[in-house]
Amino acid sequence: MPAAASPTRTITSIVVGTDFTPCSAVALGQAIRIAGWSGAEGSRVHVVHVIDTTVVIEIESALSSFQQGIRDNLTKDAERAWVEFAKGIPGAGGLPIEVSIDNRIVGILRRARENKADLLVMGAFGDRTPDVGFGTVATACVRKSMTDVLLVRDTQKGAFKTVVAAVDFSETSAKALARAALFAAKDNAELHILHVFAAPWHQLHYRAPTPLAPPHLQKQYRDGLERRLADFARPIADAHPGLRLRTICYDYNGHRSGIVEYAKSVSADLIVLGTRGRTNLRDLLLGSTAEKALEESPCSILAVKPENFEHPLAKDEQPRVMQLRPPV
Repeated sequence: MPAAASPTRTITSIVVGTDFTPCSAVALGQAIRIAGWSGAEGSRVHVVHVIDTTVVIEIESALSSFQQGIRDNLTKDAERAWVEFAKGIPGAGGLPIEVSIDNRIVGILRRARENKADLLVMGAFGDRTPDVGFGTVATACVRKSMTDVLLVRDTQKGAFKTVVAAVDFSETSAKALARAALFAAKDNAELHILHVFAAPWHQLHYRAPTPLAPPHLQKQYRDGLERRLADFARPIADAHPGLRLRTICYDYNGHRSGIVEYAKSVSADLIVLGTRGRTNLRDLLLGSTAEKALEESPCSILAVKPENFEHPLAKDEQPRVMQLRPPV
C-alpha cells in the first residue's frame, strides 16, 4: 500500500490566473491566504493575466490602420485594471502582475512552469457563471497542468471548514490525501477521508436468486475496507496530531458521483482528489473520477497531479505564440 506523500511539504510558489472577475478576486484572496501558511519566509505569489491572442487579432483586423501600439495599449490597460482590482483584495496591493498576450491556457501553464509553481490557483469560472461545474479554461488547466490546481468557488471567501479527500488507495490519492491534510491542518478544518465503493452485492449474478449477499458477508466486506482505509490514513494522523479527521467508506452505486453526493451531504467546501488514480491508461490526462467531480461539484476543488506527470503544453513544447511582457 502506498504511503502518504510528504505530508508536511510546504507550498513555496503559487501562480494565480486572474481575469479581473469577482470569482478570480476570491481565488486571489485564497492564494494570498495560503501563502501566509508558510510562516516568516512566506510563499511567493505570482499573478498572471493573459490577454487572449484571438481577441488581439480581431481588434487588429477591425482597426488595421491603427495596429501600431494596440498590443502595448492592451497591456497598459490590463496593468491599470490590476491596480484598481487589487485595491479590494487584502495583501494584493504589493504584488506585481505579469501580463502576456497568448492563448489563455498556454500562457497560464507557461507561467506555472517558469515560476516553478507548487500550486496553480484559479477562479472556478470567468465572465459566465455555470449552474454547476467549472469554466472551460479552468478545467483545461486541470487537464494539462503539471502542478496541482486549486479551483476556487466565488462563495469561498474564508478558511475551509470541511475538507473531503477522495482516495482509492493509489499513489496519486495518497499524494492528494497529504495535500488535503495540509489544508485541513492549516485551516483547522475537519478532514473527511472518503473511499467510495460500489458493493458487489448490488450486482445480480446470472445464477443468483437474489442480488443480496448474506448480512455477515456484507459486514466482513465493509469491515475489510474500513481497516484498509484506516491503515491508509494512519500516516496522516501521525503527521498531524490533533487534526480532526473521519474515515468513511461510502457505498454508492457509481463512485464518480458518489464523491460529489457525499460532499454535498456534509456541506463540504473543498474536495481534494487525484487526477488519475487506480484506473486504466485510457484516462491519461484526467481520470474519470476527477472528470465527474469537476462536472458536478458545487464547491471548490483541489486537483492533485500524479508524480512526474507531464503534458506538452505545460512543458512548452507547442509552437510559441507572440507574448508581450510589461516593462520592469
